This record gives sequence, structure tokens and C-alpha cells, in this order.
Amino acid sequence: MSQILSQDEVDALLKGVSDGAVPTGEGEAAPRGVQTLDLTSQERNLRGRLPGLDLIVERFGKALRASLATFFGQLPNVAVGALELIKFGTFMAKLPQPVSLQLFRMAPLRGQGMFVAAPSLVGALLQVFFGGKPSRRTPVAAREYSAIELRVLERLATRVLQDFQEAWRPVAPLEVALLRSESNPRFAMIAAPPDLSLVLEMRIEVEAADDAAFTLLIPNAALDPVRQRFQLALDEAPDGPRASWNERWRQLIAGAELEVKAELGRCELPLRQVLALKAGDLIALATGRDGPVVVHVEGRPRFLAAPGVSGGNNAVRVTARL
Repeated sequence: MSQILSQDEVDALLKGVSDGAVPTGEGEAAPRGVQTLDLTSQERNLRGRLPGLDLIVERFGKALRASLATFFGQLPNVAVGALELIKFGTFMAKLPQPVSLQLFRMAPLRGQGMFVAAPSLVGALLQVFFGGKPSRRTPVAAREYSAIELRVLERLATRVLQDFQEAWRPVAPLEVALLRSESNPRFAMIAAPPDLSLVLEMRIEVEAADDAAFTLLIPNAALDPVRQRFQLALDEAPDGPRASWNERWRQLIAGAELEVKAELGRCELPLRQVLALKAGDLIALATGRDGPVVVHVEGRPRFLAAPGVSGGNNAVRVTARL
């Protein structure tokens, strides 16, 4: 095969590159409409990819509305802001100041998780707790939170983690509990900076304060024991079928108690005979030895049965459904 370039042409090309006469393409912006992808990066968006995880987030959001209503005095809108895997160091570098980090455990999973409230949520929450309205924008002072402010944040984190624990129940029963609060990120290194972490951001919209949010962060490695369950469909959850409301209602009402009566027979008598009845008189019923006896459930006829005895007690045996 003949050479594409001669040696003289190769030498001229290398000289042009070193002199800058020939552009190399380094530092040029990507063409418009083209998105640069790093195929070696493991960071990715998880929304819609894991049915089990989506179920947890959906249940969590619904429970949060009622819980946050007790804090703000009104029912807020709750939406998922982010559900993704990112490096722990990347997340910590974006933390606002001041910050209060609430660390929690998720037994029996190893490691610890982190609850982070955005300054806008902290400001709205403190406004309500001290008699104001969440719509009044008061910036949080650039200082460490006081003991009273930390106590308010701990109460919020405790309530949020209770809802988070309940949201996990269809996928995996976990015991989520608050451990401690940290104001210095150096003392809240729950993972190494290059390690991936699951980040769930929930946005709270309440009375014009639509930028309030909090974030739950869990090391990705801590989820290894339950990762396979994230792939389960909704009707394959470990605690039973959940595909239809019909089956759910059946489970809920199965333990309800109903009044059941067996009508052994009836007859019609004129009033004068009824008035003349006395102890020892016999009343002939139209029901034979083999029935049928009508069984009433909550006052409505539902079954036909045959009279008899079972265990020394009068009983009926169901023979047909009405």
C-alpha cells in the first residue's frame, strides 16, 4: 500500500501544528445541538428507570403533603426535584451556607444517610414557627444556626424520616432513625468524595414560597442489599400483590364482622290465635327436616341451608347461594 503522505508533507504538517498555523480543534465549543457525553461517568438520572424506587418516591411525596401541613398550617404541593446518582464530593461542593446536616441510619442497611434542608425551606419554616407567614421572605443569617433553630430542623427531619420509612415498606422494611446533627461538612463525610450517592430532592411549594426544598442523600453502596428489589414491578412487591385496588380493598375489609341469621321457618296465624298462645303450645313451620333454611347476612337473604347439629350446637349447612 502506497503512503498517503510523503515524508516531506508529514514534516510540513508537524511544523504547522507546532507553529499554530494548523488548528488542532482543542478548546473549540461543540456544535450547536450536540451534547457532549462522558461514557465513563456513572452519574445518571434514575427517574422512570427503577419501578421499585419510583414506588418509594411516589409514596414518600404523598405522605409528605400531610406531614408538612402540620408545620406550615396549610397543604403544600410536593414534587420531585431530582432523583439521580452523583458523586458525593460533587454534592458536598454545592452545599449552601449556613447548613445543618442531619445524619440518619437505615437499619439493617450499612452506612448513614444525610438530610439537608435548603435555606429557603429553613427560612419559611422559622417564619411559621415564630408566628409569621411562609410567603414573607426573610433571608437566613450567614451564621451557624442557633440551638432553637437546630431543634426546629431536627423536628422537621424526624417527621420526614418517618414518612421515608413508611414509603419503603412495599419494597423493603427498614428502620429509619435520626442520629445527630452536624454544621461542619467535614464531620458529615458519610462516603468518600469519588463514591456515588443516591440524591433525592423534594421541592415544597407553599404560599408563594415555591423554591423551598430538602434533599436526602444515601451512599450508593449502602443500597446493595436491596438494589435488586428496585427492579420489581409494583405487583411483585414482597408484602403482597398491589396491582389493583380491588385486591387491596378485599384485604382491608376481610376482617370486618357481619351479623348472620338463619331463619328456621315462618308461618301465618290469625290474631286471635296469637293472643291465645301459652307456654307449651306448638307452632308448625313450613320448613321440612332438610330445609331449606334462609340465611340472612346483615338483614339480607344470601344463602339457602339445611338445619342440623354440629358439636352439640344447632347449626345449618349452606347448600346454595341466593
